[in-house]
Amino acid sequence: MQLRPEQLARHLESPLAALYLINGDEPLLVQEAADGIRAAAIKQGYDERIRHDVDRSFNWSDVLADAQALSLFAQRRLMELRFNNKPDAAATQALCALAAQPPEDTVLLILLPKIDGKAQKAKWYSEVEGAGVGVSLYNIDANELPKWLTARAKGLGLSLPADALQLIVDRTEGNLLAAAQTLEKLKLLHPDTAPSVEDVAAVVSDSARYSVFDLADAVLNGDATRTARLVLGLQAEGVAESIVLWALQKDLRGLTLIAEQMHSSDQRQASSQLLTQQGFWSRRQGPAQNALRRLSLPRLQRMSSGIIDIDRAIKGQSPDRAWDGLLRLAMAMAGRPLFTG
Repeated sequence: MQLRPEQLARHLESPLAALYLINGDEPLLVQEAADGIRAAAIKQGYDERIRHDVDRSFNWSDVLADAQALSLFAQRRLMELRFNNKPDAAATQALCALAAQPPEDTVLLILLPKIDGKAQKAKWYSEVEGAGVGVSLYNIDANELPKWLTARAKGLGLSLPADALQLIVDRTEGNLLAAAQTLEKLKLLHPDTAPSVEDVAAVVSDSARYSVFDLADAVLNGDATRTARLVLGLQAEGVAESIVLWALQKDLRGLTLIAEQMHSSDQRQASSQLLTQQGFWSRRQGPAQNALRRLSLPRLQRMSSGIIDIDRAIKGQSPDRAWDGLLRLAMAMAGRPLFTG
């Protein structure tokens, strides 16, 4: 069964399905959808949570063993499969097996990167979605962002003038997490009054000397010296590692998808339309073209596969330091890797 994103909350008030298939590239939307399912699962007695982070070298026997073991116990559990890349042949085969025979007393939550309409017609996707509920979370473009912000502000009890909304749109450039945090700050600072455009400007101006947007631009421009300085500056300012990872991952994923399409169609240069589709607005298209000339497809794919290690470090699931991983990733994207090989 397929649900629209706005239908999910109402659906979760009923007994949960055996399987949820969520796909999308916007971290905030994916996070909030997953949080809603987790909260509903806890409310309905699924007290234990098992999480598997899936990459290209993932051993599917671990998941299948967990699935078999779960049926031996009465305790109800939520099993999450979080994909960093689109499923390969081994993954789709395992997902179809799980969909055909879901483990007992278990809700499967499968989180995927964006799967386009054509790919959703694939046999594996239809089989998995048919065993439960599928939700596609589409990115919110610049034209839709004011409407999204207005609805979110209303949910917080905020009323913002049009020029204030546009200021948030211009400053956050499509970063929904930053936009949502801006609204939350405004609610805390102005709980009983409607914020003015000056109030919004004070919040979005950001007193910190360093910005993740500056870092993303430095990386795209191949300015390794400024990239290193910005990463260290963001760390010193206490900026959340997850925000920095979001900024780097967003561009890395876009560049990788563009490079894959260029390779498959034997193109030497990406079109403006293709760049726009992957979130590179007009002023960033030149730097994006330079980055694509600087970084080969295999190199981009290797960097993408390392995202999951940084994510684990941020979540405390690895002994590695997240900031070290972020610095390595940013420098590699800027064209000056700290280590070769």
